[in-house]
Amino acid sequence: METDIIKFAIAFPLLLYAAYSDIKKREADNWIWIFIGIAGAFFLFFNKNYFLEAISIAISIPIAFLLYIFGMGGADAKAIMAIALLNPLPPSITIFHSPQFVFPLTVLINSLLLILPMPIIFLIYNAIRRDIEMPYAFFGYRMEASVAKNKFVWPMEKDGRKTIFPVKNADFDSYKGRIWVTPKLPFLLFILIGYVISCLFGDILFAFVSFFLQ
Repeated sequence: METDIIKFAIAFPLLLYAAYSDIKKREADNWIWIFIGIAGAFFLFFNKNYFLEAISIAISIPIAFLLYIFGMGGADAKAIMAIALLNPLPPSITIFHSPQFVFPLTVLINSLLLILPMPIIFLIYNAIRRDIEMPYAFFGYRMEASVAKNKFVWPMEKDGRKTIFPVKNADFDSYKGRIWVTPKLPFLLFILIGYVISCLFGDILFAFVSFFLQ
C-alpha cells in the first residue's frame, strides 16, 4: 500500500500541472511524461507481479498509440503511456476492484465517461442563451468568427454547411458572423480526474454494471 501511495503522490501533482497547462495552452511539456515513465520504470524493479504488469503495459501502450493515430491528442496518449509504466496494475488503495486488471484502461474509460454529460451541458448552456438549433446545440455553441479564431475551438461549419463534427485546420478568416463552434476540450483534465477516481474508487463502468446485475 505504501508504494501505491508514493506512486499517487508522484503522479497526482504532475498530472495536475499537465491539466493546468492543457487548460491554458492545450499542450503539456514532455518532461512530465518522461519523469512519470522513469519513476514507473524504477518501481517495476521492486514489484512482484512482473507477468501481469508486462501484459498490462503491452496492452496499454499500443492502445494509446492507436488512439493517437485515430485522433487523440499527443499529450493525452503520452499520459496514458506514462500511467501504464507507473501504475500498470490497480492500486491496493482502490475501494472497488474489478476483474479488469489493466489499470491504464480503467483510467481511460473513467476519463471518457466524464465527457458523456457534455452534450447535456452544451444544451443547457445554449438554452440559457436562448440559442438552440438542433442537433448542433448538443455539440457546441455559437460564437462570432472574429472571436473564435483566438479561442480554443473548432468550427462546426464548412462551405456554408453545418456539421456536428469539428472542422479541424480551418481558416477562421474565411468565416463571417456568428458560427457554430465546438471547444477543444482539455482532455488531460479529464485524465487527471479519471486517474484520481480510478485510484481511490476503481472502475466506474464495472461498478455501475455490477450494481444493476445484483
